[in-house]
Amino acid sequence: MSSKKPAAPVQGGLFGTTLCCPDIDNLPLIVEPQGSIEVFAPGSVYQPLLLSPSQDDIDVGPGKLDVHEEAFVRDLIRRLYPAGNHPKSDKTPLKWGNKDIWLKRNIEKRDDSFRLRVDDSDWFYPDFIVWIVDYETRTQIFGFVDPKGLALGASGGWSDYKIVSTLYVPHVVERQLAASGQKVEFEGEEWTFQVRGLLVSTSSFASLSAHDKFNLTDADGKSVPPSEADFNRGRIVFQKTDTSYIDDVLKLLTEDSAVDHLLNLSARLFNDNAYFTPSGEMEHDLVLRHGENTQTESEFVAALIRDYLKPDSKGQHGDWASKNRRRQLMDYAAEGRWGFGEEKVSDIRDHPAPCEELWTRKKKAG
Repeated sequence: MSSKKPAAPVQGGLFGTTLCCPDIDNLPLIVEPQGSIEVFAPGSVYQPLLLSPSQDDIDVGPGKLDVHEEAFVRDLIRRLYPAGNHPKSDKTPLKWGNKDIWLKRNIEKRDDSFRLRVDDSDWFYPDFIVWIVDYETRTQIFGFVDPKGLALGASGGWSDYKIVSTLYVPHVVERQLAASGQKVEFEGEEWTFQVRGLLVSTSSFASLSAHDKFNLTDADGKSVPPSEADFNRGRIVFQKTDTSYIDDVLKLLTEDSAVDHLLNLSARLFNDNAYFTPSGEMEHDLVLRHGENTQTESEFVAALIRDYLKPDSKGQHGDWASKNRRRQLMDYAAEGRWGFGEEKVSDIRDHPAPCEELWTRKKKAG
């Protein structure tokens, strides 16, 4: 038996610093200059995460992250632990208030990695899994985050498969799990399980909003650039030089918007083929759209996003969709409300719920 001692680690720190770890199995996730940040890959089954070998004959996987991916992990740790008292064990979760956060690296192009797709698109492999466990509400959120330059990395704009996979496919996954009767149980109790994701844009807001592929429809039917808040509702957060954007990341992983509600119902219509009674203008327009649809699922979702992501001056979504439905209602004025006589244009022009009214009339017409 050899009496030689194991060789000392030869991997240098990400920032040119010396690693404070005893052996290669405990390489830290990130080491900052002067050792101000050192995190041992919380909850990750893949070690090391971010390091690249300093010698050509050493193979370290799953490969280093680029500067933006490194920044995301570093900013997450800094935001959660501004005092620097972060955990330094791969068996200790990060803490966000009373919630546990387990950060995992997702490996691309492996069958056992987390991946999503819609229609017949390529598979989308997000870079990070951010698993959030809330013991108070018994909720587990399987979150995913992908830092990416979207000016070139999302060539299709809102219809790009990475964006549709991020906004819409999590709702499809949840519906499929519910349909199969699968439940999440932990410590003898049933838990709520959600899948939510977002993209961290390494392209600036100015560069991304200049691309017509991300334009939205305003209340007057015009194609206009999105605001940063619009992008945020579209689950795109811009990476900043400070850590403030991490608040938006965590909020999007744990809170849904009215647009998310529409996407959830869309997943039900497309995947369960289950009927539900719509309530309110947005849901009635959604059901009408589905009945009229000749598009792919991705195209349907992208059109929905373009029409609903930007709110009007009162903060309401879908104003242009309602105006379109009001125009369609005008076709009924010639025949009259009940199929005879004349119907006043004002009855339609001033109707408070044109989407619901059109849905009701089409339903009666069979």
